[in-house]
Amino acid sequence: MIHARPLLPLLLAAVVAVTATGCSQTPRVTPEAGAASDEALRLAALTDLDQGVARVAWRLSDANTDLCPVVRRSAGWALHSARQYSLALRPHAVGRFGLRGDLPGVLAAPEGSPAAEAGLRTGDLLLAVGGVPLRAGASAAEASYEGLEANIRLIDAAMADGPTIFTVTRGAETFDVTVQPRRACGYEVQLNPSDELNARADGRRLFISTALAGFAESDDELAVILGHELAHHVLRHRRWNDAGGAARQTNDEARTAEGGEGDGERQADRVGLFLMARAGFDPSVAAPFWRRFGESNWRVRYPQLGHASAGSRARALEEVRREIEAKRRAGGELLP
Repeated sequence: MIHARPLLPLLLAAVVAVTATGCSQTPRVTPEAGAASDEALRLAALTDLDQGVARVAWRLSDANTDLCPVVRRSAGWALHSARQYSLALRPHAVGRFGLRGDLPGVLAAPEGSPAAEAGLRTGDLLLAVGGVPLRAGASAAEASYEGLEANIRLIDAAMADGPTIFTVTRGAETFDVTVQPRRACGYEVQLNPSDELNARADGRRLFISTALAGFAESDDELAVILGHELAHHVLRHRRWNDAGGAARQTNDEARTAEGGEGDGERQADRVGLFLMARAGFDPSVAAPFWRRFGESNWRVRYPQLGHASAGSRARALEEVRREIEAKRRAGGELLP
């Protein structure tokens, strides 16, 4: 877990949570005077963060399948729907992405993901899976994720059997596309609107707040955070009382960290750095990230219950980085 109190008031507090499924490259949003309403800018900022989370989460999930205790077949995309947005943001989401009710829209199709390889892209709307129409749901004023979640369950169940045909609309065009899902770590990644600098794992999902996702200055820094939370799952620190939803299975050959010095957070720091390195991210950013985090927030600057100080974590991560570099020079596999 990475946790600290708020740094700044959150601009996005009126938005319901957005989930990156199958795990969500655009520059940070810079408002231009008179260019758009506050709501449109808030939506752009939120979707920018969600796409970055989906992009990093997919790379971590794809690269570390053999280490994850739970795996599933995944398209690697991030999906969203009109009804999950608040009334203030919904018209802008519909206008920008062509969303309709509970139908899943592609918010992100990260490079190298099965969704991207199938030709899907941001703004595509999924109408049917395997010839079975997805549910648009009834018109409702209240924001809700339940309808999209039900459609995602249908999609996951179909992809569990392998290549899956989707009926897609893109602007005025409707067509079928076949997605070849790949085995990947079977944990959903959820971006939660919150002004607390917080990330956690619960055994089935990874959570990161909008404040902490926004604090990360690059995909590499975001991978430090998400890699740490994924490491809790790899190390079996977090357990769920069932194996998850459709298309998930237990990986009996999953490797787990053995022994490990220090507490669970220190173990997750170490293993998380290996996970991000295996996914092609730069582990040298981890120590500077933690130093900057400590300088920005006094609560992580000093030791807390179960957590070392930011400075201590940075020094330990420098040692892990050198260990990774030594393994690379020796031509060995990057196993924590």
